[in-house]
Amino acid sequence: MRIEKSGRIIIVAVVVAVILVGAFSALFFLTGERWHVPRNKIAIIVVEGVITEAHEGGANPETIRKLLSRAEEEEGIKAVVLRINSGGGDAGASWDMYRAVKRVNKPVVASIGNIGASGAYLVAVAADEIVATPMSVVGGIGASVEFPFDVPINASEEAEKISSLPSGELKDMFADYRLNESERGYLKERLENVLEVFLNCVTEKRNISDENRAIIAKGGWFTGEEGLRMGLVDKIGNLDDAIEEAAKLANISVEDTRVVTLRIEDSKVIES
Repeated sequence: MRIEKSGRIIIVAVVVAVILVGAFSALFFLTGERWHVPRNKIAIIVVEGVITEAHEGGANPETIRKLLSRAEEEEGIKAVVLRINSGGGDAGASWDMYRAVKRVNKPVVASIGNIGASGAYLVAVAADEIVATPMSVVGGIGASVEFPFDVPINASEEAEKISSLPSGELKDMFADYRLNESERGYLKERLENVLEVFLNCVTEKRNISDENRAIIAKGGWFTGEEGLRMGLVDKIGNLDDAIEEAAKLANISVEDTRVVTLRIEDSKVIES
């Protein structure tokens, strides 16, 4: 009797196990999407605030280089979306970030939120595509000098203060409170050289007419809609649209892709 009872218990246990396996299998097939783990990833890297070497954060060249390196090294990451909200910053730091983006061997899409202008637009130009909203601010192509003192409108006005003895006439232009015609001409020449480099970066990858080149060379800002017509932007859309474009460039399905954000935390690259 004990043996028969034990046998019945074993049989019942087996039947219950079979039922449970069948139920879980049915649940898996009915809700397969909930159980499915995407094989591919698209990494979002945020470029926000003033672009400068002076502080850490989303607009610091060293930070962006680290994040881009992680995106390249991780096999599962198939494309990168740069989420840009910046009005630019230091010329050297902007150029550094531009070069870092250009070196990436995976598809990169720039998604401009509220603003992607001046040095931030230079960074966007390095991407394979630029997506902006109709109301995004883009452009601001060029450079400017911020003076450490109030510059007299009249170039011939004498300096209010003299604080140095220079070896050459241009060496002390920021050491006293005046800018004469020669100094103003020199600064203008320097800025035009920076502008030419900027314009060459823009026109290297973008189909911009000579007429529009002359317009953007004035340094003005444009809406995303205007930028699309002028060749500064590839598509109008939001962040989701940029992610879809990145998936297309990487030849992967959005449905089989997980979107992650890369950031620096305690000097380490964190994925969330």
